[in-house]
Amino acid sequence: MPSTSRLRVQARLFLWILAFFLALAVPLALLGSAALRGSIYRDYADRSLRESRVLAQDPGLLGAYRLARPASVIQPLAERVRALLGADYVTVTDRDARRLAHPDPALLGRTMVGGDLSSFRAGRTVVETVRGTLGVSVRAKVPVLLDGSVVGLVSVGFLLPRLTALFLEVVRQSAPWYALTLLLALLGAHVLSLRVRREMLGLEPEQIAAVTAQFRTVLHALEEGVMVLRGEQVQLLSPQAARLLSAPSGPLPVPVTALLPGEACRALLDLRAGDGPPLALTVQGRPLLVSVVGVPGGDWIVTWRDRASVQALSDELFQARRYAELLRAQAHEFSNRLHTLAGLLHLGETDAALESIYSSARLSAQARDAVMPLRNVTLAGLVLGKYERARELRLPFTLDPLSALPGTLPPEVVDAAALAVGNLVENAFEAVLAAGPGEAGGVRLLVAADPEGVQIEVRDSGPGVPAHLLPGVMARGVSSKGEGRGLGLALVNEAARSLGGDVQYARDDGPLGTRFTVTLPLDGHLPPDEHGPPDAPRPPEPQGPPDDGAGGPDA
Repeated sequence: MPSTSRLRVQARLFLWILAFFLALAVPLALLGSAALRGSIYRDYADRSLRESRVLAQDPGLLGAYRLARPASVIQPLAERVRALLGADYVTVTDRDARRLAHPDPALLGRTMVGGDLSSFRAGRTVVETVRGTLGVSVRAKVPVLLDGSVVGLVSVGFLLPRLTALFLEVVRQSAPWYALTLLLALLGAHVLSLRVRREMLGLEPEQIAAVTAQFRTVLHALEEGVMVLRGEQVQLLSPQAARLLSAPSGPLPVPVTALLPGEACRALLDLRAGDGPPLALTVQGRPLLVSVVGVPGGDWIVTWRDRASVQALSDELFQARRYAELLRAQAHEFSNRLHTLAGLLHLGETDAALESIYSSARLSAQARDAVMPLRNVTLAGLVLGKYERARELRLPFTLDPLSALPGTLPPEVVDAAALAVGNLVENAFEAVLAAGPGEAGGVRLLVAADPEGVQIEVRDSGPGVPAHLLPGVMARGVSSKGEGRGLGLALVNEAARSLGGDVQYARDDGPLGTRFTVTLPLDGHLPPDEHGPPDAPRPPEPQGPPDDGAGGPDA
């Protein structure tokens, strides 16, 4: 037989209910049987006492005691009473307990057997269970009083086998009701087990425990916060959602109004009316994106995401796409150069082919020489990439000749500088493209170190920041490029402020009139010889695109 743990939940529940019912019903049945048996015994004991008293006061019996041979009258009288009462025996004795009446005539004149034979002489009544000549019986011994004196006793008795037979008959008649009760209990257990199995979606408890553990693991692993709403009550709140909402810890469910301020709560509840795009909300000063999805049963799944993280991921994807486009453009340009070289070689123009190769190599070398004073691989590689980006966009880009950095910088300063250069230069490219490059336009970058720290300056010939955006230009989401932008400058500002620096914006009337300046303080002052090599190579001045269509370091 398989163990209970391997049975299905329906069978397990059925067996548990059956065992519980039996454990409860069997002791109750035994107690009930004992109570019934005791009740029958008491009833017959009371009956024996009552009938014995009636017979002891019978005038015919009392008159017989005055006769010389009382047994001749008392024996027939006792037998008539026994037959009338249905008793097993009626015994009458004299004062010495010799039988004057007994169901067995052969025992007449003999002394009564068993029990207390002295109490009746003192006028006391006795009810007892004893073994007599006919067997174990329940009987009463009542003294017979004549002229105030005890002249004998009367005993009406019922044998115990008769009481047992009567008890078994009562049990036999009650057994069908017990069986019916058991059948109803089993039927109820079966129905209940079916309902429990249906409510548990046919899963076993072990499976439910495993699914619950997996659910909690997945819920904790999600970066997004998850909330389950039923009506206006929060039934579930993941740790990430509690962190994003700055929700206090406590038992669930709780009203959604206890977790969200008034406007955000109303906006969330209104969002359930349709399947619109994610809604931007600000909760406890944190910008969030919220999505609501309805599920069967009337519940709503609310997903919370940090809007800054989503925007940063979107910007990274945008940069990756632009990098992929740049690689495709470079591949296309490289293919054109190879075709040009192949054509020149086929025409026998070897000198022209060599000049094209030398020109391309010279431009690449000039770009490499221009970034050498930065003396940091991360920043130098980033600026080289901006050179390539400018060549692909056909924009003049120059690294200021005064750009120079020390050989070592704190990692957090390098990260902040790379963030500033990447975002500010890219914004400058977009501004110049939007305005159209002028004759002296373009973008100029300065990255230098002085005793106050690292200074980054990006100038461009774009139109600058619109006047209405100036008060909050450093805030997240503020941009002149439309919805979904305005994160790059905010990230640069946050990174600079985290190091104790700042970001400044200025606008003048020069050809490169738009200027953003980032200051990143360093711990301590740099020695004079760490400001950069005095004879560092100077990048070429802007000259515009070369004749072959390829950009240079200032292109």
